[in-house]
Amino acid sequence: MTALQTIAPRHVLGFEKAKVIVIGDAMLDRYVDGSVHRISPEAPIPVLQVRADRSVAGGAANTALNIAALGASTTLIAAWGRDEAGSELERLLKDGGVTAVRIERGSAATIEKLRVVAGQQQIVRVDREDTTQLDPRGVEAVLTALDAALGDEGESVALVLSDYAKGMLGDDLVRDVIALAARRGGVPVVVDPKSADIAKYRGATIVKPNFTEAVQMAGVNAQTPDEDTLTTIAQRLLIDGIQSLAISLSAVGVEVVERDARTRIPSRARLVADVSGAGDSMIAGIAVGIASGLSTVDAVQVGNIAAGIACSRPGTAVVTRADMLDEMLNGGSPENRPGTVENWGELARLVALEKAAGKRVVFANGVFDLLHAGHVALLKEARSLGDVLVVGVNSDASTSRLKGPTRPLQPQADRMAVLDAVRYVDFVTVFEEDTPRDLIRTIQPDIIVKGSDYKPEQVVGGEEAKAWGGRVHIVSLLEGVSTTKLAQGIQVRRG
Repeated sequence: MTALQTIAPRHVLGFEKAKVIVIGDAMLDRYVDGSVHRISPEAPIPVLQVRADRSVAGGAANTALNIAALGASTTLIAAWGRDEAGSELERLLKDGGVTAVRIERGSAATIEKLRVVAGQQQIVRVDREDTTQLDPRGVEAVLTALDAALGDEGESVALVLSDYAKGMLGDDLVRDVIALAARRGGVPVVVDPKSADIAKYRGATIVKPNFTEAVQMAGVNAQTPDEDTLTTIAQRLLIDGIQSLAISLSAVGVEVVERDARTRIPSRARLVADVSGAGDSMIAGIAVGIASGLSTVDAVQVGNIAAGIACSRPGTAVVTRADMLDEMLNGGSPENRPGTVENWGELARLVALEKAAGKRVVFANGVFDLLHAGHVALLKEARSLGDVLVVGVNSDASTSRLKGPTRPLQPQADRMAVLDAVRYVDFVTVFEEDTPRDLIRTIQPDIIVKGSDYKPEQVVGGEEAKAWGGRVHIVSLLEGVSTTKLAQGIQVRRG
């Protein structure tokens, strides 16, 4: 097994540079949600008291929406009918920022799956589907649309084949699509498979079966993913022309199989609400990661995180870039947080994603030369005012101008490292100017916090904050505690 590196928030920030094209079986998922309190007198079946009806994109359309939500430019090439369900599907795709290219598939209606749900328990599922295969004219339309969507070579692009075996991805079309991707600069192809014949996807960059699908493809009789079984699957499925496999093992994690390495990516333990659409979220994360230039293992880690988030939500879910960032910042190990972010542009994008997730951002600043109880009290109260605390630290040069040539007592890197270790602090950055005005304008916090040695009207950035709906909050300082007094006390003791 190879060593596993950790995906960082900076990888998520790179998703906006990616472009992903999805080809596959699109469908509309309808939900009727309600509650059951009695059995029908007409038959021994539950009576659902309907609370709400809703529709979400399913299949390849859900994959496309997940990709767009992760920040990548997204195009979906798929077939659906000119019917009410098709119109609803088009609306959902447009609202989700997906460029949709509709392919004619004879008179086939839009595929629909209706789930009737009481609480979080599905009572029944009703499928309406026509699996008519694309005719030669439809195949040619897909290839033409793909060629146009690929654009110029050199872009950060990936292609997804979302195969639900509903008639869109026949063997010939898959072969021609993968060949076109190869001719267009070796565009990586990520496959969510349904066929039991692995050769159908020959030439793909990553094929992502779940364990059941992998067993069927490999012709193995096994119920659990033990080492011998996975070895046999790897040997039989990593055929010439397929670069890697990402075998989903449910709660166990994902087994990444490459030519010269195997890596187990564990899943984070969580309460599973619904697995519907989790595979779409995973393939979306993998594709965006690959398009962003991540390695296969790193890209699969992104997909695994996205799938885990999707599983924690009821119904077919869309996982956003803000969800991913929140998972990394708040759900992962503290060692994996970015902590110190000196690049303001990167910090602004991280803060914007936090805001997009509904978080309130608080800002505090200072020299923090010798971190003391007064500092900690201020940081604790500041963090209590919101969900994310950003701390700006005066640089060494800025500190010397403000405090005199004998300061700072500690270099800025040390001061930032100490702040990064404080549990109330989410991000630490540095500013060279005498005031943090430019930094505040860059990240646009919701609340600016200063100590009670300032009046609200004296706080730098307060007037600017009003423009974006922000405000100033004054925190009472602990009496008799300051870095200057601490430093003087140290000098007295030394004397």
